[in-house]
Amino acid sequence: MDYSSSRKQLHIAMFPWLAYGHIAPYLQVAKFLAQKNHHLYYVSTPKNISRLPQLPPTLCSNITFIPLSLPHVDGLPPGVESTSELPIHKVPYLKKSFDKLETQLTEFLERSPQIKLIIHDFAPHWLPPMANQLRINLVCFSIFNASTNAFFGPPSEILGGSRKSPEDFTVVPTWMDYPNNIAFKLHETVSHKECEDIVSDFERYATVLLNCKILTLRTCYEFEPEALRVLSKIHQKPIVPLGLLPPPLTSVDDKGDENWEALKKWLDSKQEKSVFYVALGSEVSLSQESMHELAFGIEKSGLPFIWVVRKPPLVEEQFAQDMIPPEFEERVSKQGM
Repeated sequence: MDYSSSRKQLHIAMFPWLAYGHIAPYLQVAKFLAQKNHHLYYVSTPKNISRLPQLPPTLCSNITFIPLSLPHVDGLPPGVESTSELPIHKVPYLKKSFDKLETQLTEFLERSPQIKLIIHDFAPHWLPPMANQLRINLVCFSIFNASTNAFFGPPSEILGGSRKSPEDFTVVPTWMDYPNNIAFKLHETVSHKECEDIVSDFERYATVLLNCKILTLRTCYEFEPEALRVLSKIHQKPIVPLGLLPPPLTSVDDKGDENWEALKKWLDSKQEKSVFYVALGSEVSLSQESMHELAFGIEKSGLPFIWVVRKPPLVEEQFAQDMIPPEFEERVSKQGM
């Protein structure tokens, strides 16, 4: 890749996996590159693109959103376009649908000969042959940090090396030759099988790793120098840390928002550093039993709290209400929100 001219504008496609924890960091990278006067083509589905924050006016001319319609597959509920809308056991259907985007993406790239670089995620194992035919270079951007990527190991190991059983992933691998305790817990390796497609995540990631020119990561040298060293050694290709990419701070306009006014007033009545905040993000869906255990633990602590409860995906409203123990809200009405 001849990128010697720093003044040359590059035309780059961005292609994240269909999860907001992937989509948002990819947009941050796109905005950074757009600030350097490169042109970005952000490829995703219409619903996911609509969830993204509005671009600053100064970047609108350098970022083009390319919506691809998510093909139907049996088992995927209508209108679903991201992992946050699905229980984990239905994610394989989303991966099947994602793989069917190959045709639309190929057609777009064939119409866009100016694109010479694709920054992509772990999932499109079918992308390398297409990119090779169109003479487009690939850059893999992993939203995971260097330690996680180092734990996975080289592609030969990911595709079926020494680790055969879930228990094998609960120990630190030999190639991580520095003091660390990085390993999965057994329940993590077992539960991940629920979201696996016929093409495993390991096979997907190993395939794109083998074929990318550069591996970029959500980390920095100050945070993970040893893990970055190991990655350079096992992959034998440029490893580029992009920083930690925290979410941008946004100003909150609370005028006219009664919910925020009530929350702010309640927080102001508490001592500094006395309130604990419980939120599991947009991807984690606990069982009713686990939600009840969490609720009882919060109640028993006696501490003031704010608990953000998300309706489980594909669950009817009346059943969603049962995720919280009966009369819990009444019992903790003076303790938290």
